[in-house]
Amino acid sequence: MSNIIRECFVRMSDGVELYTMVILPDDGGDRFPTIIRRSPYSAPSESPDVFKEIPLHGYAQVFQHCRGTGKSKGICIPYVNERSDGLELLDWIRKQDFYNGELFLMGSSYLSSVHFSYINTNPPDVKGALLAVQDTNRYNILYRNGFFKTGLHGRWSSTMYKRNMEIERNYCHEIWQTRPITGITKSIFNETVPQFEEEYLHPDRSDHFWQTPEGGSDYADACNKCSFPILLVTSFYDLYLDGVFDMWKSLTPERRCSCALIVTPFGHAFNPPPRTEPSSIPDFEGGRLSEVCPDFEYLWFDHCRKGIPLHFFEKGSITYYRLFDKKWLTTTELENSPCPRRFYLAQDRTLQSSKPSDIGEITYTYNPYAPATFEGGICSAFDGMQVQAKPNSRYDIISFVSAPLTEELVCEGRIEAELHCRSTAPDTCFYLRLDYVRDGIALPLRDAIDSLCRVEKDYIVGSERIIKFSFPPHAFKLLPGDSLRLDVSSSCFPHYHVHTNRKGLQTVQTGADICRNTIITGLSSITLFCDKPLKQAE
Repeated sequence: MSNIIRECFVRMSDGVELYTMVILPDDGGDRFPTIIRRSPYSAPSESPDVFKEIPLHGYAQVFQHCRGTGKSKGICIPYVNERSDGLELLDWIRKQDFYNGELFLMGSSYLSSVHFSYINTNPPDVKGALLAVQDTNRYNILYRNGFFKTGLHGRWSSTMYKRNMEIERNYCHEIWQTRPITGITKSIFNETVPQFEEEYLHPDRSDHFWQTPEGGSDYADACNKCSFPILLVTSFYDLYLDGVFDMWKSLTPERRCSCALIVTPFGHAFNPPPRTEPSSIPDFEGGRLSEVCPDFEYLWFDHCRKGIPLHFFEKGSITYYRLFDKKWLTTTELENSPCPRRFYLAQDRTLQSSKPSDIGEITYTYNPYAPATFEGGICSAFDGMQVQAKPNSRYDIISFVSAPLTEELVCEGRIEAELHCRSTAPDTCFYLRLDYVRDGIALPLRDAIDSLCRVEKDYIVGSERIIKFSFPPHAFKLLPGDSLRLDVSSSCFPHYHVHTNRKGLQTVQTGADICRNTIITGLSSITLFCDKPLKQAE
């Protein structure tokens, strides 16, 4: 039997009509629990025929194109209308003949954001939600430690603004080399976009802007302000992994008992199809939800509405895939493993498992006009895990490599680093990227970025400073013969906005300066949290 498709335009209170498709099971029923999905990514030419054969498992689906996207009317400005449009869609569904009184929310990435925007109203007929690969904290989406995520939000916003309209889009990554950044929207769109321009001015997490509706206050703590069960899904190489873990940690004990978190080994596409082409990037056997829990979405919704027992994942728990171990595990918190293992950055550009007897220095030139680049965004931008260049691939990328491991080592939790450093600039930044090296191929584990004056406001040129880094959580197994490699640089373009080496708000700087940055070897270190003490090859 084919599904029944109804197409219509739902009129919002301001008169804008949004294309809405209702997909009903052709099983003789007349009222159904209803899943809501809202997307800005549908094409105006998308045919409803593709939905005729999708399995519905006894649910109706309401699929709406967001304002100004797909077949919907109006103007798309990211985040601005999602709250009001979403609440009005709920009111419309409640008046329809197919609605049985039970609503379920589904989405991933921005398709989750559209629901996060209004769930603090706690709609009484929403009985459950599956909200994947998205953060509720707008600061996290745009910034990391004060660095604007140009490779993520910069690129995405350029395609989303007035998405269905024929406007200029003069965008390439290099446009983020413009100084100052303020006013850049005029160059990209041939018109100023005040919403984006305002975001460029607030790199401090504690800035009051992030407590306003323009800064995402409607989303803040949304998961605690509703009472229905939520299944969160992310991946160890997802754009928003760290934020999703923060969301889980911030849940009250009562809320956590009714929710669950799944973490896959992939990227922003958390459940990709099996790879068909050869690749040096692992395909993570058994890591797909489609392999271990087919129809996990409907399992969750059936559990929420009918109490059908869950399998594979549990309420109140994190279910995660440990990379290179082919294991799914369950815990309440992904804590650091019990054995901290510190590797010291040595003068000969190795990582040493014992503290070197000599303290040394490695100095390199950092030129903001020629920033270093790295392959893959890990969990801060698109493209996730990618093969890395050879060590010391540029004059401003300093690579430290460990000896091969002699045994298996399971690592879980938040990798930490302590960088002793100094600079000839009044402010600068340092970027760290940790790889594992297997069979001569380096693949990234984690990265981090921070600046001298974010750690302490007043930096004295030439003085030594310690920057402490905490990387997003991870779980992986290293094998005998694997090595670790830590790259230290001062830029990661285009993923992060390039630091100008000048003190103050970076987005208003009219120029940049070349400086000399120094790593203090023998004191700087990186720490992994392992299941047992580490043995190194002689």
